[in-house]
Amino acid sequence: MDNYQETFDTWNKVADIYQDKYMHMDLYNETYNFICDSITTPHANLLEVGCGPGNITKYLLSKRPDFNIHAIDIAPNMIALAQKNNPTATCSVMDSRKIHELTTTFDGIICGFSLPYLSESDSEKFIADASGLLNSDGLIYISFVEGEPEQSCFHTASTGERVFFHYYNLNRLQILLANNGFEHIQVFKVQFERSATVTETHTVLTARKKQS
Repeated sequence: MDNYQETFDTWNKVADIYQDKYMHMDLYNETYNFICDSITTPHANLLEVGCGPGNITKYLLSKRPDFNIHAIDIAPNMIALAQKNNPTATCSVMDSRKIHELTTTFDGIICGFSLPYLSESDSEKFIADASGLLNSDGLIYISFVEGEPEQSCFHTASTGERVFFHYYNLNRLQILLANNGFEHIQVFKVQFERSATVTETHTVLTARKKQS
């Protein structure tokens, strides 16, 4: 079994546990508000990649019910929860490595902690594909944990299930965004308390596709 398949199987197995833990977390709300404030187009089309149980989509729609959101995830159990939590959104089982197959264009692409489950080469393709799917001045949002790619490894949950977690160099990602036609890159830092004794810095990048 390759790293991807084991990771995908894990997310499918722990969907309910993930929903219970993260569905109402407000730690990232400031960055989600930035999305809502930055995308001013009425009835804007958004793509959420790796949506899990639909927590980000639910928050965005609570602030901007006019958004038309297509949420995708590789795990069918996550998509079942996402659709239940967001009846007005379109939720589909889809591999984030295949977004180039979509025929719709978007005003925003949201990738909340999906990038850490893509390899460096697949993340490069993802950002290129996202650029191709975004309308002029469209917003991209990605979150991750900073580190060097060689630090990437399996993480084991309390349930014993494993996911392969990739770390990213901030500067390299900023260059990658610029090389794919993005500008106005902004960085947010969020402190995540992994346990009572361990705090982890999560990084959020946003950028706009250059206007044509």
